[in-house]
Amino acid sequence: MDHGIILIIFFAIMLASLFNGTPVFTSLGFTAVIGIVLWVGSKHLVQLGITTYTNATNYNLIILPMFIMLSEFLTRGAIAEDIFAVLNKTIGRFRGGLAIATTLACTIFAALCGSSPATAASIGRISIGEMVKRGYSPDFAVGTVAAGGTLGIMIPPSVTFCIYAILTENSIVRLFMAGIIPGLMLAGLLVLSIIIRTRLNPALISYVKNDVAAERTGTDMTVTEAREVVKAAAASVGGRAAAEVAPADAVKAETPKNGPTIWTILPACALILVVLGSMYFGFATPFEAAGYGVIGAFVITLVQRRLTKAIFSEAFLNSARTGCMMMFLVICGMSMTFVVSYLGIPQEISATLVASGMNKYVILLLIYVLWFVFGALMEPTSMVLLTIPFLYTSLIQMGFDPLWIGVVLVVGSQIAMITPPVGLNLFVLKANTDIPMNQIIRGALPYVGVLLIGLVILTAFPGLVTFLPSHAF
Repeated sequence: MDHGIILIIFFAIMLASLFNGTPVFTSLGFTAVIGIVLWVGSKHLVQLGITTYTNATNYNLIILPMFIMLSEFLTRGAIAEDIFAVLNKTIGRFRGGLAIATTLACTIFAALCGSSPATAASIGRISIGEMVKRGYSPDFAVGTVAAGGTLGIMIPPSVTFCIYAILTENSIVRLFMAGIIPGLMLAGLLVLSIIIRTRLNPALISYVKNDVAAERTGTDMTVTEAREVVKAAAASVGGRAAAEVAPADAVKAETPKNGPTIWTILPACALILVVLGSMYFGFATPFEAAGYGVIGAFVITLVQRRLTKAIFSEAFLNSARTGCMMMFLVICGMSMTFVVSYLGIPQEISATLVASGMNKYVILLLIYVLWFVFGALMEPTSMVLLTIPFLYTSLIQMGFDPLWIGVVLVVGSQIAMITPPVGLNLFVLKANTDIPMNQIIRGALPYVGVLLIGLVILTAFPGLVTFLPSHAF
């Protein structure tokens, strides 16, 4: 059978399964089994067992639940609240300062969390209400959090980078290094856009509703106010997802009587440097660095007297739950990779694209569009597993650097996560606020343009991605 028809059948099966409510890993695994039975040969079904065993004993794959546990301890230890309160005290009084503080808090928390939805939800519960209370337009406030939250999958340690590295057999350390400059650049672009927009349109931070002037912008927010916001949000939002992001135990954690200071968040910031620095300078493997991170996060939460029995047990349970899901995703994704590689589909796609005579950047633009579409329909890890087995070989043969491919893929996922109508971060914020979806979309759209500018810059200057990895020790 023609490979083009097989490819269409593959995507038809996967999409039909996904729209039927089937988990992504089940859709990938089911499609792989169908492909083996119909076109590879039933005797090769044993490959599924080999793939499962190989990945289950892969140290790189065990990194995933460890980084998840690191973020669990710090998230439940109320670190997000402290980061936001400290930054707000520092720059909250400037024009648009609360929005800038929100973006910077997302940047720092992203380096602790590795997840965009968790970053958006954790920071959003603290910041959105306070921005609106102090005169910020609701759509501007929620859009700022939606965009800042996307940094969770770019700034290392990123779970999406880990998945991409395992799937394509690239170095996790080099990918983490590749994401640092682009992540900071995107954060800078978001901050710059806030400064420009608040200067050009002061109404964004002097919002008036029902003819009643809002409170003066830039008012400092105390940690007591921040924690009251978290308590109210946690009480008003039901379900496991809400409890996982802002559990009751987290908001009850003890803090200094005078509120958090730079010394309160310094240990968490130091932990970021320890985890990334130990890998970058070659002192530790990714597996060992993840272990250091888990121990450090546990000690920080314990020393700051924020560790409760509930936090301890939930951190382990959620790490096991999410880690198992990630492992199943990788195993099923690798099984799908085996099928398409055995059939030679990636090689044929690459040969067809090269023979078409199209400029490689035109082809890249079409791939960007594909990533935007799939990224808007599913979370980033699933999008990577669904598209990379088919496209990676083609992009490599067109001369693109594998690290650069991983970074622009993640940027594409970031854009998709705040692109209507089904951007993941939009729904996360809708579930955690009382702001209507049309306002959330309206607030996020300008930041789509900002992230697109970042993608164009990275496309034009790939050295921004490869600089740090090329100088790794």
